[in-house]
Amino acid sequence: MNKQEEIIRLSKEKGYYVDKDGVTFNSKNEKLSLSKNSAGYLSFNIRLNDSKPTRSFIHRLQGFQKFGDIIFLEGVVVRHLNGDSTDNKYDNIAIGSHSDNMMDIPKEKRIIRASNPIHDHEAILKDRKNGYTYKELMEKYSISSKGTISFIINKALKNKE
Repeated sequence: MNKQEEIIRLSKEKGYYVDKDGVTFNSKNEKLSLSKNSAGYLSFNIRLNDSKPTRSFIHRLQGFQKFGDIIFLEGVVVRHLNGDSTDNKYDNIAIGSHSDNMMDIPKEKRIIRASNPIHDHEAILKDRKNGYTYKELMEKYSISSKGTISFIINKALKNKE
């Protein structure tokens, strides 16, 4: 069982749930205060076996409630049909492939992303060398994926070899 699967299962076991309107509650039926990560997904903190708190993502909990264990299969992602990562209503959550998930993004936004795929790699590498964290780099350069930052840094390291 990977960490994300463990987090979602534990959330449900502890009584956390998402209603049909996408509102998240704890075991006492109290509405939770949520936070949003740099990619725009809503989450709450939960402890795994007395460790430090870790994020439990609302769309994944809603997906688990709706589809069960299938969300943990390799290649399956939980999707927001309308492309809004904060809309966790039951009817807006689906499962599919990464490609399906990308197609959920409104066409106008996909075109903008596709037309501006180049980032200032030199500036990113310089900031990383100066101590910027991945999160800080993502925010500064409006990059929503840690993987993109990692790719840029690893590509530079590989080119030096």
